[in-house]
Amino acid sequence: MTRDGGTRDTRRRTTYDIVLFCILMALLFLPMLQAHVMHIPLKPLNGVTIATEKPKLDKESYLSGDFGKQEEAYLGQHFGFREPVIRLYNQYLWSCYRKTYAHDVVAGKKGWLYYPESVRDYYGDEMPCWQPSAEAARRNFDLDVKYLNWARTILKENGVELLAFMAPEKGAVYPEYLPDGETNTSTFNAREYFERRFEETGFPCIEMTRWFRQMKDTVDYPLIPQTGAHWLFPAVYATDSLLRFMENLSGQRLARLSIGEMHERDNHGADNDLEQLLNLSLPIWHRFGFGPTAEVSAVSDSTTTKPRVLFVGNSYMWAIKNHVPLNQVFDNVEFWYYFSTAYSGENLSETQPVVDLNLLEKLLDFDYIVWFTTGNQMNKGTDGFAQAALINLAVDDSLRLAYVRRIADTLGGGDETGRSIGGDAMNRVSTDTIRYKEAYSILLRHPELIPELSGDSLYTRNKAIPYAHYTKDIRKDSLWMAALEAQAFLRTASVKMMLYAEVDRIKAGKPLYKDQADEIRFSLRCQQEAKTLATKIPDNKEWMQSIMDYSEKNDKTIEKTLEDAAVWTIKRKYKLDHCRLVDDPNAEIAIPPDFPQK
Repeated sequence: MTRDGGTRDTRRRTTYDIVLFCILMALLFLPMLQAHVMHIPLKPLNGVTIATEKPKLDKESYLSGDFGKQEEAYLGQHFGFREPVIRLYNQYLWSCYRKTYAHDVVAGKKGWLYYPESVRDYYGDEMPCWQPSAEAARRNFDLDVKYLNWARTILKENGVELLAFMAPEKGAVYPEYLPDGETNTSTFNAREYFERRFEETGFPCIEMTRWFRQMKDTVDYPLIPQTGAHWLFPAVYATDSLLRFMENLSGQRLARLSIGEMHERDNHGADNDLEQLLNLSLPIWHRFGFGPTAEVSAVSDSTTTKPRVLFVGNSYMWAIKNHVPLNQVFDNVEFWYYFSTAYSGENLSETQPVVDLNLLEKLLDFDYIVWFTTGNQMNKGTDGFAQAALINLAVDDSLRLAYVRRIADTLGGGDETGRSIGGDAMNRVSTDTIRYKEAYSILLRHPELIPELSGDSLYTRNKAIPYAHYTKDIRKDSLWMAALEAQAFLRTASVKMMLYAEVDRIKAGKPLYKDQADEIRFSLRCQQEAKTLATKIPDNKEWMQSIMDYSEKNDKTIEKTLEDAAVWTIKRKYKLDHCRLVDDPNAEIAIPPDFPQK
């Protein structure tokens, strides 16, 4: 080789080395530049991410070693190009090993994905997550079925139909794509058990898994998406079957669903909600493509009715809401998500905790109540719905409170419980309050602790049911409710007591509390005087000291004690301090002569 040739090779190698060095430096420093200087917008990762705050360096955290751990966690969540790096690594795991670190996703065969609960349910391993044993599960499930039947009996007496609807279980509809596993022979399938017990006891139930298994070979798309967790457009077919089932129960004719021309959806997001949790760089190949959709409308005429319907159940309900024009089929729809959050209003956009609802009035406010579930979740029973419904429908408030007190008396709890909440009297929660809440929670889970509900037959009814039919309409009238709140102030009563007293007057044909205009105006003036007085009491040191002492002794906030003291003073001023609704519901309020009459 000539000298010139050797020189050219050396220069070429040097150029390559420089290029490789520059690439290496770019790979090393680009993440740092992206994180701190360039801030290139990147597609965020799917799923839930708990933000980690940047730790502060101080002597104590440095010496204890906490700073290093916190800084490591922070850097692990904030290094440059984190999102594409994680997606690239996840793609490597998926492509090479069919492995994923997503806790809510199980990889099946041929690119199918499942919820882990669905896989465990198919192989019999989900029940031990919720039940101590198979024998205990049978006892608990039998109680659920009994309570549902009893609640249905009372509801049907009041014109309300209660039924069960079981959406299809993906693992049971497409078991051929599940990962291999061994069947747990010590358990049983909760869905099949409930369905059999419903049939034996005559409780109305419509179950979709068996029908979807039969139907899956007659369509050219998956009834439940390959990489999704829930059904999509097939929910329309199930809803139409539900409507026909509801017709048979009540004898009323409901709207029919009309399905337009089928076409592919523009957005495939719901088809691959499980796939999105994998955070892959490349999409999974869908063997059967994506499911179709179509326009759906309701067909009705002069013979059809639009009932009020309550659904109590899980997330499979959202597909019905998204594909079925519910407002064309029903007069009113509510959805109690996992018997926890109540969705109501236009397009189910308004939310409220179920615990804040008057359960008795709500249950009686619908024409149909549909307990809505899927197979794997039946291992939990009814999530407390059957128990809570039965207790509210069958047991008076006073009797329920008596058993809550009895249970609370059996629970432990000393001063340590109260002190653990906080030493400040303004913020401390009393031990009794904690015990009563726990006792009520126990009673809701175990209605059999009430002797009237522990036998084999139902013979009790909540005496408030006749009142509930009236009070639910009164509550919808804001002016009526405001009038009763004003009367409650004058008569030392709760608003609930005033509601029942108003119903008694309606039934007896007596003048209503809401129509006593002078009394209502007088109450509003008294309440305003009490508010004004509450702002002046702190100026009286002796009075204020007694309020502070009373507040601390009785575990009440100073603000509440101030309010009560002002109200008591004003009531005494106008001789209202002895006026109680329970003593004389017909008493006329002595309005002062100088009060301007209308």
